[in-house]
Amino acid sequence: MLLTPTEEALIAEIRARIGVLPSKLGIAVSGGSDSVALMHLLAALARNSGAELAIATVDHGLRTDSLIEARGVAQQAADLGLSHDILTWRHPAQSGNLQAEARAARYRLLGEWAIACGIEAVAVGHTADDQAETFLMRLRRASGVAGLSGMASRHHRDGIEILRPLLGIRRSDLRSYLTAREINWVDDPSNLDMKFERVRVRDALKALEQLGLTVDALTAVADNMRMADDALEAAMRAAAATLGQVRLGMVVLDHTGFTTLDDELARRMLLSAIAYVNGAEYPPRRAPVLDALQALKDGRGVTLQGCQIVIRGSQIWVGREYAAARQACVSYLPSASKHISWDAAWAISAPKDWTQQVEIRALGEDGLVSIDDWRQYEAPRELLKSLPSVWQDANLIAVPPLEERSDWVAAAIRRPETWARPALSH
Repeated sequence: MLLTPTEEALIAEIRARIGVLPSKLGIAVSGGSDSVALMHLLAALARNSGAELAIATVDHGLRTDSLIEARGVAQQAADLGLSHDILTWRHPAQSGNLQAEARAARYRLLGEWAIACGIEAVAVGHTADDQAETFLMRLRRASGVAGLSGMASRHHRDGIEILRPLLGIRRSDLRSYLTAREINWVDDPSNLDMKFERVRVRDALKALEQLGLTVDALTAVADNMRMADDALEAAMRAAAATLGQVRLGMVVLDHTGFTTLDDELARRMLLSAIAYVNGAEYPPRRAPVLDALQALKDGRGVTLQGCQIVIRGSQIWVGREYAAARQACVSYLPSASKHISWDAAWAISAPKDWTQQVEIRALGEDGLVSIDDWRQYEAPRELLKSLPSVWQDANLIAVPPLEERSDWVAAAIRRPETWARPALSH
């Protein structure tokens, strides 16, 4: 099929946004105009690139017609010669922030699907309109540079790379393209429900555009903020290379160097350290982080988002708070699985000849006092208590991160060299 000038322009914008397509690319298609257009445009682009495409639709089960719409996407994918899978959310949220819960489930399911299928990246259909709405939502929350930089064209989440090829394209242009091609899409009725913040912001944009605060203007500001954010992130990483290291699953910072950093660089470094230790999807709010930075300058330790931050001599240690780690308690039978995940931070495995069931839990005070000389590890006592340990009833078998007394092994789930990385930007 020959491309129209409109299609060529849209594909050129996609290519400029994400570059060369991965050899195997997944596309999340909901049935809405944005993702349906993305599927058709990437299919046209892939014909000349040799990339293999696979389509997935997440059925959240929140509307009676959702499965029918997913099957409609499957038919469009089949017409394009593409594979299609429906990913079902088995436990829809019944309370709380429904949109946030659905979004988290969507990315988790897409990540599992991509990994199982050997897919390198997944493209999603966020547009310039979505970027402008995100900018306004974060502006209302008084976000900093990172927040106001909006959604990234590519980032990693749930073990996969997420691509947003349409961030430079308006939704209206995509709908005009679909209409010209006589391609159908489905409008989600929740996009008209004013109880959702994004819908209210979308409605407010109509009034703002009359004042010159257009989608194009807002996305341009977001792009400018992202360039500033990238520069700050590079500066933080350079500083982190000399000021920080990972020991025993904890981040250790040079106290003098850290407390003399520019406030914004110190804030980013602390957030990266916290994210490495606790693995949380989102960072703590700005105000408590600023309070923590002041406490560290004053020579005081703090607790924040399940982490305990301790000053010892010339070092700042960021480790798991014992009160949070003690909640992670799991039974492990080596014959049933090669290893077991503990506190989403450690993969624990037994010696080859071990067959008995054990319990993996935080070391605690009882475990610590049974170690002959815990001071040899030159780590704060309160942080050592949060390390994973192996128990049979009241008997301490091993403390794998310390390589104590046996061949039990604890491998860090998050690679130590990745600790100085930016907090998630979704």
